[in-house]
Amino acid sequence: MKQSLLKKMLLYFSAVLLLFSLLMGTLFSLLFARHSQEVHQEEMQKRALALAAAIPAMEEATKIMQSEDETYTDTYSQSTELLPGRGRGHHGRMMHQSQGWCRRQYSEPNNNATAFFQQLNELGEGEVWLVSAGSRMIRSYGAENKDVLTDLPPEAEELIVEVLQGQSVHSRAFSPLLGTPSITVAAPIYQNGQISGAVLLHHSLKNMEKSQWQGIRLLGLSLLLALLLTAVLAAILARHFTRPLLKMQQTARAFASGDLTARTGIRQQDEIGQLAADLDTLGTELQQSRTERQDFLTAISHELRTPLTVLRGTLELLWQDLTSTPEQKSRCQEQALSSLATLERLVGDLLELTRLQNPGFLLQKETLDVKEAFQDAVRQMQIMAAAKHIKIVTEFHQPQIIEGDYGRLRQLLVILLDNAVKFSPEETSITVAQEITPQGWQFSVTDQGCGIPPEELSHIFDKFRTSRGQENRQGTGLGLAIAQEIAQRHGLRLACESQIDQGSKFSIIAE
Repeated sequence: MKQSLLKKMLLYFSAVLLLFSLLMGTLFSLLFARHSQEVHQEEMQKRALALAAAIPAMEEATKIMQSEDETYTDTYSQSTELLPGRGRGHHGRMMHQSQGWCRRQYSEPNNNATAFFQQLNELGEGEVWLVSAGSRMIRSYGAENKDVLTDLPPEAEELIVEVLQGQSVHSRAFSPLLGTPSITVAAPIYQNGQISGAVLLHHSLKNMEKSQWQGIRLLGLSLLLALLLTAVLAAILARHFTRPLLKMQQTARAFASGDLTARTGIRQQDEIGQLAADLDTLGTELQQSRTERQDFLTAISHELRTPLTVLRGTLELLWQDLTSTPEQKSRCQEQALSSLATLERLVGDLLELTRLQNPGFLLQKETLDVKEAFQDAVRQMQIMAAAKHIKIVTEFHQPQIIEGDYGRLRQLLVILLDNAVKFSPEETSITVAQEITPQGWQFSVTDQGCGIPPEELSHIFDKFRTSRGQENRQGTGLGLAIAQEIAQRHGLRLACESQIDQGSKFSIIAE
């Protein structure tokens, strides 16, 4: 069990942690990529705006932005002649004038424009393009050092149109022209309060993706270390849980093998500790039950031995014809019959007690008046009481309706009255009274007998606890135990108050 449970707990912990790590890693990657892109885009936007604000003050920028576009027109006309499908006439030139763009690149050494664009690229930390508001010319630093007529993607043209209208925008539409996934931010250039052009700042996404992958790898390593650490902690935690379970298993096996003295020894303020405490309590109860069973068997052996011994001795006398007179023979026969009657009462009481203690034994319950059942019991005991000139007085006030077994309730009061009559002197009285209390109701049987010693009061409802006086020579010691079982089956409680030489009071209490 140890290895199986431990492995299962580790497997469950690991599966949960792995799933959690994958979910967190995916979520973090998405959020980190989006956040990195937004931060990078904001930084580019700031740099583009800074460049757009600084360019009007640069002398070289003014010359470039205010230069004529004759070169664009010449290049455009020549390129039109070379492009397949382009008309040479006025119509073809007008069509491309509305769609084509001319990219002018500067790379000549010792050229002011080249140095200017290199400076812009350094300041913008990317590739900077300048667009004039009055032409379809794009100027930038480039290795080709010539004018190239090109078509921009529709999204790129829309970006240029929007920025020349005074908006700060961004797009990825220039990636095909740049030959690499890129992001472009654009800012308008204001000169004398009017838009004279725009700054297009391009930045490759490869560096950003590289940073993202570095962050993801760092996250992966962190999650791996966390997973390993958590696995160690999970193993420790699993052992912490399985250790008391193993102790409880060992204790249960000890109970099964007959060792009821075994205990778990677990003291924890949680569900496992409560379970261990319940198991220890079970062991204590089993041990007590074993002791009671042994005492019960001992008591039965003792109770059976006495009448059996007397019966055997009497039968031997009669069998060997050792009685010399008819009176002796008659006395032996009476003694044998008395022993048989004692055995019959003992066996009957044992069967009755066993039946009542069996959870499967059902009482014949019905709606009844307890007072009527107890009045019937009083009438039944009047004859026995009259033999000792004892008067049974009843003080019943009102009906008491409950769900119960009429015969068993009558038997309950008969047992109490039988004890009261046996231990009461002649010419005394016994009172059966009904009392209504704030907690419920109760019936009591009060006698004027010899009383019960204080040390015996806590054991009077135990099996085979009986007085060995002359007045109880035929008692089996099971009467009050049977009465207790009947009371408990009806949700009632038996209590006893007694003083030596002043009598006893047995109460049937409903709460």
